[in-house]
Order: sequence, then structure tokens, then C-alpha cells
Amino acid sequence: MQSILSKLNKVSGVRGCMVVNKDGIVAASEFGIDVDENGIGAVASSILAALEAAVKRIKLGNLKRFLVTGDENKIAIVDTGPALLLVLLQRDANMGLINVELDDAAAAVVEQAKM
Repeated sequence: MQSILSKLNKVSGVRGCMVVNKDGIVAASEFGIDVDENGIGAVASSILAALEAAVKRIKLGNLKRFLVTGDENKIAIVDTGPALLLVLLQRDANMGLINVELDDAAAAVVEQAKM
């Protein structure tokens, strides 16, 4: 997992990333800044559960990813099936490039989880 996160952290606009299980427990993380990893994992897990229920209720299919934008940063959360990939981004990050890299990283997390 660490190599997946290291590669993702080299993308312009990425401030750090982590993989957490669906309960919010951190499996791997790599941040270049000081963050509350356990807090982020727990909150992401809670948000995911609420959004999954909402998406199901309005019949949009399965939730794949979501983006939360704050005044200072963004966080992208991707549901890889067995785990969540969380990526902390600069507020002005190029989301076109980020989305391509998120897809690649999410696929790599799925493959790693199979091992």
C-alpha cells in the first residue's frame, strides 16, 4: 500500500493520502503535513455510510467517490470496495489530472487487497 500512496503523493496538488477500512481504521498513510489521521479516517467512514444511504434512496446506483471542498483544502474519498482511499488536496488542485490518478490508485488498492 505504501508504494501506491507514495506515487499518489507525487501528483501536483496532493498534500497526503491514506487507505482506511470501512470502519475508519487506518491501514496505511502518507502525509507531508501534520494531520489527525485517525480522526480523518473515522469521519470519512461516517460520511461514506450516510452518503451510501442517500445515494441508494435516490437510486443513483453505487457511490464511487465524493469530494469535499473547504476554505483551505479538498478531500477526495474513493470507495475501492474493500477500503477507502482518502486524498487530501490543495484547494486549487487540477481535478482533471487528480481524477485520472485517483482511478489508477484505486485500482491498485483493489489489487493489493486481493493479495
